[in-house]
Amino acid sequence: MSDPGLRPAATTATPFEELARFLPGAIFRYRVATDGAARLEYMSPACLEIWELPASRLEHDMADLWGRVDPRDLQAMRHTVDDCAERLVDWDHQWRITTPSGRRKWLHGMGRPTRDVDGSLLWHVFVVDQTDSRAAQEGLRLSEERFRRLIDAIPDVAVQGYDANLICRFWNGASARLYGYSEQEAVGTNLLDLIIPDSMRSEVMAATRHMLETGEAIPSAELVLQHKDGSSVRVYSGHVMLSHSSAEPSFFCIDFDLSERQRAEDARQQLQSQLREAQKMEALGTLAGGIAHDFNNILAAILGNAALALEDCPEDSPSWTSLREIQKAARRARAVVHQILAFARRQEARRSVLDLRVTSEEVLSLLRATAPAGVSIEFTAASGLPAVVGDPSQFEQVLLNLGTNAVQAVSGHHQAKVCIELARMEAPLSAGPDDWQVLTSSAREGQAGVLIRVTDNGPGMTADTAQRIFEPFFTTKPRGQGTGLGLAVVHGILKEHDASVLLRTRDGVGTCFEIWMPATDRPADASADTDVPAPASARRTESRRVLYVDDDALLTDLVFRQLTRAGHQVTTESDPREALRRLEDDPQAFDLLISDHNMPQMSGLDMVTTVQQIRPSLPVILTSAVVSDELRAKAERAGVALVIEKAGSANQLADEVARHPPNPRNA
Repeated sequence: MSDPGLRPAATTATPFEELARFLPGAIFRYRVATDGAARLEYMSPACLEIWELPASRLEHDMADLWGRVDPRDLQAMRHTVDDCAERLVDWDHQWRITTPSGRRKWLHGMGRPTRDVDGSLLWHVFVVDQTDSRAAQEGLRLSEERFRRLIDAIPDVAVQGYDANLICRFWNGASARLYGYSEQEAVGTNLLDLIIPDSMRSEVMAATRHMLETGEAIPSAELVLQHKDGSSVRVYSGHVMLSHSSAEPSFFCIDFDLSERQRAEDARQQLQSQLREAQKMEALGTLAGGIAHDFNNILAAILGNAALALEDCPEDSPSWTSLREIQKAARRARAVVHQILAFARRQEARRSVLDLRVTSEEVLSLLRATAPAGVSIEFTAASGLPAVVGDPSQFEQVLLNLGTNAVQAVSGHHQAKVCIELARMEAPLSAGPDDWQVLTSSAREGQAGVLIRVTDNGPGMTADTAQRIFEPFFTTKPRGQGTGLGLAVVHGILKEHDASVLLRTRDGVGTCFEIWMPATDRPADASADTDVPAPASARRTESRRVLYVDDDALLTDLVFRQLTRAGHQVTTESDPREALRRLEDDPQAFDLLISDHNMPQMSGLDMVTTVQQIRPSLPVILTSAVVSDELRAKAERAGVALVIEKAGSANQLADEVARHPPNPRNA
């Protein structure tokens, strides 16, 4: 039964309305009030035939008709309508639509806008369908139906059809079983939103665009696509390109399920993967110890030379800002080396009193710089937060790992948001019945602390996943995108810092990590900007005679200039044996000896042993790229006054030299 059409309140049809029922197109009248509100006043029965929409559905506005317009034609169509309405001239336009059933049509519309006495704009429009004839359309429908029955009868081959805009137009039963979407859910949805993981989107868009433009099918290959529930689906995928003389090109994907074979392969490779990761960590430890010496020498040269340049550069100079940025980058590199060494157990954690607001803000800038578009990262911190004791590099790693995981969890989701909050908390939060108490602090009752809360509105986790995320090598990320070590490292760091850790998550809701750290009454240590030089005149003291020994020419030159500028007399040697000969020739020639520990000819400690025989009272400062507790203990037993890390503050060495009084030559 045809739609009688939307009419004004009347009991009988007018002759015009009777005529409109037999015209090969749709006639409608709508009014745009002065306040912009639009209302459909009349629509002939052909509305249902053309748009597949009953007139009653369009009674209040024309949104459904506009929603059927092809996106490629929408802007031009709106422009012509607005232009004709403004100039009150006749409208004539052609455009494409997609009906609710997925049919694509070409329409031709003609209309005339007039201004009514009340100021409203009245439109009278006639629209005809210019697509193929009914017979051709019916033949196409029957052909598609036969094709559908044939493809649906194949149980293990997933076949999907897509148009030039990547909108799904065909979805067989095997596709529904493989990917989890029913035909009703899939048809009309974009390919990228159905089965393509976020990491593959750009690649798929480029490949399909090339296929549609050139007619060359995408080569068949094994792919890891995505199920409705977010899990991975491994398939062998082929593509068939179809071109029509009277329509836009389309293509079909033909996918064979490889999941069963992959599960067997995954079981075989799991132990091998864990073994490789363990070997990587062992190799990382070896590599860290090997590169730290050379890398820290370079960082010491960068930091030291930048500090010297800052002394010569006024603060209002653009170069001053550039030099400060160089120092900031070098300190960040120094922290990375410390982090690698600590993780590889080559260097002990460096605990100090921390202001977690400062640490969080540094990590926040990195997260915001690397987060994909559409992800909001919010940070709030209560005023008057107490300080905590911990390793700054390790805490940066904790926040960076949790923040990065949260950003990855929300990427691609609507209104994606990650929140990092800092608050004072008098005691750790208690776990609810559905929460996971990951770690419990041994802090005394009533101990105040700082709560770090990292929250995301991503998909959340199932109970099984939540209970395993801190296991080494466990990961929910696709193969090649995660090692499963990030949260294991976080767990180890927080356990060493006596933190309480609570995990709140629900499948489909989001995830929240709550970390409670015991506070300290001590004030936070000074900021990391310790390489800002004091004026040379302020650091100039009574001259010392210094013998500096290091096999790295960059550092001998740097230290010579640093100490000379501070007013000291400096002699440098790159070979410890030459330095010992100088001391043997004149044991009282120097007030202080500064030596690198790791030198090819002789270690610094071995050199100190010989120096003690030549002049036992000569103060010695030992420098090293990697300073461990073991090295400090050995240096103390050997009589070394101080051990300094090479990549430390540029001012530290000059300050330490000034603390040692000069010795008369006849002492």
